[in-house]
Amino acid sequence: MHFEEAYGKLLSAAFDQAGSDGKPIKILICTTPRTAGHSYCRVLKHFGLGLPTEYFQWQFALPLMRRWTGHDAIDVPALDRAAASYGRQLLARRSVNGVFAAKLFAGNLNFARNAIGQDDTSSFYVFLTRRNKVEQTVSLLAMLYTGQPFDGGDTLPGIPKLKTISQKAVIDTVRHIADSEVMWRNYLSTIDAMRVVDVAYEDFVASPYENVRATMRNWFPAHDLDKATIEASGRYQHDADMKTIIARQFGSLIRDLWRDMPGATDRPLSAP
Repeated sequence: MHFEEAYGKLLSAAFDQAGSDGKPIKILICTTPRTAGHSYCRVLKHFGLGLPTEYFQWQFALPLMRRWTGHDAIDVPALDRAAASYGRQLLARRSVNGVFAAKLFAGNLNFARNAIGQDDTSSFYVFLTRRNKVEQTVSLLAMLYTGQPFDGGDTLPGIPKLKTISQKAVIDTVRHIADSEVMWRNYLSTIDAMRVVDVAYEDFVASPYENVRATMRNWFPAHDLDKATIEASGRYQHDADMKTIIARQFGSLIRDLWRDMPGATDRPLSAP
């Protein structure tokens, strides 16, 4: 997957929909970093289940709101104040086949709720996690160091780039993943369990289309999910060497940190 596919194209007016008076079903992909969230979005889009991406990150929300309103001076504080207006535009312009879908990080939840409203019976949640926390941590560190979330060499505005990978950076990264996962688990525990599914990264990447079909058939049996699949995205290759270096230098520390994390006893800790 490349930057243009995951971000650039979806910001354009070419993906704006005509709008609908109906209330769309909402599929919210709740993620921690480096759990194949963009690939999950790609599969949902392939099946006609919305046009999912990171609509509640300011990198998306600001340019969309500026274009939809014609006010180029809108900044992040103004966007926060106009969350409900942004949400109305979003549900109208980015719903497909009666479905709105989006990928969220834990830090996006409050803005998302202010934009599209609180949980209701038409909201469904996919919680993406990763069993191998060492690999996840190494992947996030590599992304923060290179500034490149995807293959292709493009950097994404707003990503806090590490100048060096230190022990403190490793500890902070592990804590960020752990805190995000706890926040999601706490929030999703308040939701009707019939509308929440846990999906492990490892299971999803092994068979992306079948994994998504299994979940969506359970929730939306009337939706046509027999569309022929296309080749799934593989692992990103642009930072493979950097991941090897990080794992060699910090793998033991990362493994120890996760082993000592409360509730981490059931997590595989094999080094990448």
